[in-house]
Amino acid sequence: MHPKPKQHKMEKSICIFLFVLLSVIDLNAQTSFTCSYRENCKWNATTEEFDECDRFEDPSMFVLNADETMFTHTTETIKSTYYVNERNYDSEAELWLYSVTSDVGNKYIYAFDPKNKEIRALYTRDGVSMLIRFYVKAVF
Repeated sequence: MHPKPKQHKMEKSICIFLFVLLSVIDLNAQTSFTCSYRENCKWNATTEEFDECDRFEDPSMFVLNADETMFTHTTETIKSTYYVNERNYDSEAELWLYSVTSDVGNKYIYAFDPKNKEIRALYTRDGVSMLIRFYVKAVF
């Protein structure tokens, strides 16, 4: 049995509406990472490990744009933007590496590691390598 002409017209209108709606929506949306804790560590040249770590609660959010050319990091007190200079995917470690420059000109290497629920940032301060580790709460 064939649908009634009125019903067919309505189904066609719904299909056209959905097509237009989906073509307007950006299906490659940004990715957000919410974090609950932060840890700051200092490189120990003797033990060749990061130690002297200070861990504390620090709710924040990273938002990576769809093209992976920049991301923002928002905390309770500041919002910083990082511009991606280079990006690589490490398939063995299953993480994304980003060489970035902050909005104030500082250089970092960021590792986004969803498998281990961490975001790590490496940088140098006064000739000493530093590590910031963010503990990821959710990715969406």
